[in-house]
Amino acid sequence: MNQKTSKIDLINIQLNDIGLMNKICPTCTEDFTAHSFNMISNTLEGGHIFYTKISNASQYDDSDGIVRHCTNYLNHIKPEKWTWIMDFESFGLKHTLGINTGIRLSKLINSFGKIHKLFIININPFVEQMLKLINLTLDKKYHKCIHIIKPNDPIINEIKQWQILDKDKNKNILLSVIS
Repeated sequence: MNQKTSKIDLINIQLNDIGLMNKICPTCTEDFTAHSFNMISNTLEGGHIFYTKISNASQYDDSDGIVRHCTNYLNHIKPEKWTWIMDFESFGLKHTLGINTGIRLSKLINSFGKIHKLFIININPFVEQMLKLINLTLDKKYHKCIHIIKPNDPIINEIKQWQILDKDKNKNILLSVIS
C-alpha cells in the first residue's frame, strides 16, 4: 500500500460514498468497487479532496462510466475548488490500455475547472508515458496544478497543515495516503 495506507482505509473511502452512489453512479450503486473516484475530505486549502486508485477499480476499463461517475460527482458536490489524488500503486500494462479514459478525464478537468492540485503518487514508467500524452489535452493553465509526490516530498508537510472541515478520521486517511 502507498506509504502505509491500509486496505481498510481504502475500503472505508469507498464505503463513505455508498449513500451518494444512487445519485451519482448506477454502476457503483450495484458494485461500490466498480470505479475509483471518492471524496476523502474537505479542506480550506485544497477544497474537496478526491482519491482515485485505478488498480482498485473492478471496472477500470469502463471509460464512459468512469467519466460519467467523476462528472456526476463533481456536479453533485459543486466544489469551489478541488484536489485530486491519483494513486498508481499496482498500475500495470493492462491499465495503460485505458489511455482514452485519461484523455477524457483531462477534458473533464478542462471543462469543469476549479482544480487546485492534482497529486500523482506511486508513479511508474507506464504512468510517466501516459502523463506525457494526457498533458497534450490538458489546458496549460492546469499543468502547474500537477505534483508528482515522492517519499519525503516537501509538499507533504504543506498538506499536513491543511485544515480539514469534516471528520478528524478523514485527516488520518488523507495523511496516510500522501505520507
